[in-house]
Amino acid sequence: MDPKFFFFAGFFLLGAVIVLIPCVVVIGLRSNCPDKTTDSPATSLTASLATTPAATTPATLTTTTATIWNESDYQSNSQYYQSLTNTHYFNQTDNLRLDRLSSPQLHPTDGRSLIYLRRQYHMPDLRGSTTTLHWQDLQTNKNVQLTRPIWGKQDQQFTWIDKNTILFLSNRASSDLTQIFQLTLPDDLSTLSGFIEPTQITNYSLNIDNLLVNRNATRLAFSCQVYANLNIEQTNARKQAELDSGRTIYKFDKLYIRHWDEYYTGLRNHPFVVSINRQTNGIFQLSANPVDVLFNIDSDSPTKPFGDAKAQWSFSASGNSFAFTRQHDEDSSVAWTTNLDIYTVDLRTAGQPTVCITCENIATDTDPSYSPTDENLLVYRSHSVPGYESDQYKVKLYNASLNTKVTLLDDWDRSIQAMTWSPNGQSLYLEIGEEASNVIYYLVNIYTNHSVDLLIDNGTSHNIHPHPTQERTFVFTYDTLLQPRNIYLYSLDSSIQPLTNHNTALLSKVILSKEAQKFSFMGANNETVWGWHVPPAHGTGQPAPLAFLIHGGPQSSWYDAWGSGWNFQSYSAQGYAVIAINFHGSDSYGQNFTDSITGEYGSLPYEDLKLGLDYALRNFSYIDRTRVVALGASYGGYMINWIAGQPEMSSRFKTLVCHNEELFFSEHDAGNYTVYDNPSAYEVYNPVNHVANWTLPMLIIVGAHDYRVPETQGIGAFTALQRRNITSRLLYFPTENHWVLNPQHSIAWFDEVFNWMRQHAS
Repeated sequence: MDPKFFFFAGFFLLGAVIVLIPCVVVIGLRSNCPDKTTDSPATSLTASLATTPAATTPATLTTTTATIWNESDYQSNSQYYQSLTNTHYFNQTDNLRLDRLSSPQLHPTDGRSLIYLRRQYHMPDLRGSTTTLHWQDLQTNKNVQLTRPIWGKQDQQFTWIDKNTILFLSNRASSDLTQIFQLTLPDDLSTLSGFIEPTQITNYSLNIDNLLVNRNATRLAFSCQVYANLNIEQTNARKQAELDSGRTIYKFDKLYIRHWDEYYTGLRNHPFVVSINRQTNGIFQLSANPVDVLFNIDSDSPTKPFGDAKAQWSFSASGNSFAFTRQHDEDSSVAWTTNLDIYTVDLRTAGQPTVCITCENIATDTDPSYSPTDENLLVYRSHSVPGYESDQYKVKLYNASLNTKVTLLDDWDRSIQAMTWSPNGQSLYLEIGEEASNVIYYLVNIYTNHSVDLLIDNGTSHNIHPHPTQERTFVFTYDTLLQPRNIYLYSLDSSIQPLTNHNTALLSKVILSKEAQKFSFMGANNETVWGWHVPPAHGTGQPAPLAFLIHGGPQSSWYDAWGSGWNFQSYSAQGYAVIAINFHGSDSYGQNFTDSITGEYGSLPYEDLKLGLDYALRNFSYIDRTRVVALGASYGGYMINWIAGQPEMSSRFKTLVCHNEELFFSEHDAGNYTVYDNPSAYEVYNPVNHVANWTLPMLIIVGAHDYRVPETQGIGAFTALQRRNITSRLLYFPTENHWVLNPQHSIAWFDEVFNWMRQHAS
């Protein structure tokens, strides 16, 4: 083998291990929700804006759980920030103290109220969190916290069955395992003065990780991590036996060995489907033994690491059919393919086999969603290029009675990120990345003219939940670079109403940049490229250093979105101008723009970054060109190492920050070559070939549990820097993965990065 490959392995590796499953590198935390007080609306959004064995006996419970709560240890962020007398510049600690809101659902029959999730963090030290269910009346804005906030307890994945009943997952069980719970609501929630104690429905020996209830509340599906040929209790017994053996040995006969942040030792996400019924006391119970739909199949559904039941599972209108996504990972090809398929199973008769409805396509098919009115229709998202995780997602309509598939909006060049049926089964709400915003379109009628209306054209919108009776009315989450996530109501008259204000007190005590400006310039190939400019929070009246941010992917974008990690406001509040370029390959400017970097992953983005920096220094004159710092994560980390070896570019920076350097899906990005078939395709943009040109101080950050980007890559780069006697530092997180998720570690990350930037660019 070429000796450069050994040097490459010894100092740092170009890109990640080839691990090909769909993944979008988006730095973000799960959203959630305030204290038990009445809330008023937030600031208005502006116009800019089965043949398998049973799992095990259900072990159903009908007793209400009671958990001790130390009320004196509870303080909302509103209470804490209201106690502060002075304002201060925003920082990462403030960012992490924000309540995270998610999963809004309107009342299932009248739509006059909603329930959502709110995650709060222990104030002010962030040593713990809790996620609770909240209710809000849309007419009066009365807000009630339904479940008791207990540190370490997380409510999730709820379904509003009827006006009095919610089924959800929580680890409130005395075992601390996540189980299914029921919340029984009073007729008039506005008069509720205390918390509602939920009733535990299941009591399995393993965590329940996903939950989906059919529309009629006659069946539900849940997932547990089991061994493919064992049920829940047998899996638990095997795990205990392995623990008691005193041995820790992993044995592999195929790939994956490990991925993301876990070793693949045999445990699989398997969906279990079971009938349910309501008892005379109003409490649901499992009325049969759950059936493992994937029993004896060495595969996952939902897919790892980020699949979830909301997107990848669906019950038909009657609840008699179940559709799910699974990956083809029975052999090692899972490590270099992106082949996901959709299967359905008829639940009316026991022992029915699963049927693959997309196996003719060896690219990705995922996210099945049955029509709410037609038993035979479902939509799903589909790629057409095998092995390419950033291929354009198109929406396909499948008719089971005719066994036909139709591609909707086939002439579009945007990738569909999510879709939601209207309650009448005629239309679809579509979430689409478009020019660095996550916008919402409305496909008016999927059966006739396929016309679309743009409903929301700015910011980042997710989590659409339609009104049960009113057309073009829905709740959703919305955030921008300038404001964190809140829940909004979109109405038929196109009005947009903010519904939540849990973070108002916090935001009133911090100083933020009030401007996020889009700009464009002529980039590589004489094509228009876009970027973001965020000025320092203290203004532009004096020269300011520049934080030049490089996004990951590379097929992603710097979106108009609030970040819990790489938040532009965290940099601007420290006095930095922020420039962030959505270079060639970014994912929200049409598929041709995204595809353009195949075989050019080290050239076109690099040219765009050079030209984008030129534009910024030319047009934002307050930026001090002698104090410029480049920072990148993931693919951005790869680009940092590439820039370090290119003197014409590296000479423009005072220092570099590289977080978890990687190049993902390297076979496709290298032009569909393996490294042994065409080594030159990998060597042409290999930073190791230019280490002799490295001169700049560099801060390198790695997470030991980032198994797509082995820690040896960062250690190798640090070794090369030290060997060349270049000022450098390695920041090593032994318990973090590709992201830094522990709040204490996140604060330390920013402290270290800003200290390094001040040291070298002050």
